[in-house]
Amino acid sequence: MSSRVLKRGINIVTCKYNILTHKGIDLVSRVNGRNTTDDIITHSDGVVVWLQTGQKNNTKATGNASYGNCVKIKHSNGYYTLYAHLQDVKVKLNEKVSKGQVIGYMGNTGRSFGSHTHFEVRNEKDNRINPTPYIDSELPTANKITYQVYDNKKKKWLPNVKVNTNSYAGNFGNAVSGLKLDKLKYRVHDKIKNKWLPFVEGRTNYAGNLGNTVDGIQIENATYRVHIKNGGWLSWVSKVDNTNNGYAGIYGKEIDAIQIKKDNLK
Repeated sequence: MSSRVLKRGINIVTCKYNILTHKGIDLVSRVNGRNTTDDIITHSDGVVVWLQTGQKNNTKATGNASYGNCVKIKHSNGYYTLYAHLQDVKVKLNEKVSKGQVIGYMGNTGRSFGSHTHFEVRNEKDNRINPTPYIDSELPTANKITYQVYDNKKKKWLPNVKVNTNSYAGNFGNAVSGLKLDKLKYRVHDKIKNKWLPFVEGRTNYAGNLGNTVDGIQIENATYRVHIKNGGWLSWVSKVDNTNNGYAGIYGKEIDAIQIKKDNLK
């Protein structure tokens, strides 16, 4: 798969998000079938709001020093991306940068145990979120909420859909087993285990057990409805509680599509 972080190669994730205290992902580049280092490029247009240079490798470093040489960029949607452990930095503080611009080279500075790039995505509140969905795709649209579902038959996440449009996420006839949604708090009912799974918020995780189909969905602060496999669209739901009107779905009936609107979205 292509990369929005690496100039030449494809993404190889050597350490996933949320492993112990790891709130980013570690990347190396694969070129011609082998893992290697690479130039690091700007994910999207933005402005450099923080950087750190002059760092050497120090496996005992803490705090900001643990990032080594690094660059943090603010983007037009209010999100941030951060690129750490660089060998060198090729941009300046407050510099406007363009998508695909080289900002440095992969390195082994700071608290690092080999050449790689630590990549983070942070939301408008500067809180770190799972960057994995964005290493090869756009950040969420400014002031918009998007969502996507996992097609249990095709075994893949379907494209993002914007809230407050006539579009929906899903393939009629193919049951859903996972949901990802920007910003809002949500959960799904696992049809196989016959229970509600824990709430998640934003894209720090996803709601569902991939492989286990979904027969109920709850989303806070939104109006939403679902389409039943081999059936039709159910009524819109605008609250979350334990009543029959407090979730979208019918227990025992697989969901194959969802549509979300949020009338007070600014």
